[in-house]
Amino acid sequence: MLRLRTAAIIVIVLFAFVPPAPAGATAPTYVGATTSAGDTVGSGNTCAGFLEERGHLGPLEIRRVFTSTGATPPADAVTCHTTHGAILWYSFKTSCTPTAVAAGTCDAEIQAIAGAMPSGSYLTYFHEPEDDMTGVQFVAAFTRVYVVAKAVNAAVRIVPVHMSYQWRPGSTKVTNNGTGGDREIQDWIVPAAYADAYGFDLYWQASTRGSEPDDPVSVGSDPRMLRWYAAFGGLGEPLSLTEWGIDDDMGTRASRGPAIRASRIWLESHGFDTILYWQHDNWYLGTGTVPAGGYADPDGVAAYTEFVTGT
Repeated sequence: MLRLRTAAIIVIVLFAFVPPAPAGATAPTYVGATTSAGDTVGSGNTCAGFLEERGHLGPLEIRRVFTSTGATPPADAVTCHTTHGAILWYSFKTSCTPTAVAAGTCDAEIQAIAGAMPSGSYLTYFHEPEDDMTGVQFVAAFTRVYVVAKAVNAAVRIVPVHMSYQWRPGSTKVTNNGTGGDREIQDWIVPAAYADAYGFDLYWQASTRGSEPDDPVSVGSDPRMLRWYAAFGGLGEPLSLTEWGIDDDMGTRASRGPAIRASRIWLESHGFDTILYWQHDNWYLGTGTVPAGGYADPDGVAAYTEFVTGT
């Protein structure tokens, strides 16, 4: 998740070339939710919680599960995939550093994880890597993970996932092309031969947006998304919004419904085939018990339900 949501950001107008949208609008193949009320961030959440969210938001199809170690996916996650059709998206780290991963030191861990993944699932190594390594280190490690995992399980889809905070204009962790170093935009791009899609985590929170309006906006109006899309949108691979949270925490809270509906139009016309809303804390949309920091938003729930059901 976004690590520095409370930092003040001065939004800079983006003057980068943005690839044109693909011809025609295509509804996402999969829409999911990342966690649910009562779960703890980092706990891996529960299948029961995911099924509860289906009752609130419609037929959610993907469930993201996380581990900070080289552990294989928990039985609850695999069973939820095979029994309930909750497609597993597993994000993992290893006991090795990224440099050691690239050198093959953690191949056994990667092989064990890949071998435990059910057919048609998704696998991500070190999601949101921008705070923890350089782009050059990440691409080398991710490429090794892709080759090793695919050799064990060709039926798993392997996807890098990037962090919106460090894709903001002016970031020192993702620098502008031509400034040198090993954190240039091109340094962060895993070649398409070693990525089955490209993912991006994006959160909107009024208090972190500086001069941005207090009311939530479409992802297509967010300079962080536009900067990332300019780098990845033209590579010919599917795109994924793998964590998406919207909160209006300034003054009177507005419904997130208009922003979700506007985002849907933009995402469907820009090659995104998986959308995963973050169901936790102040990002929460479910109509059940609202977690601490969350707030009821019936119109936001209705908007995401429209997204999930395709209505």
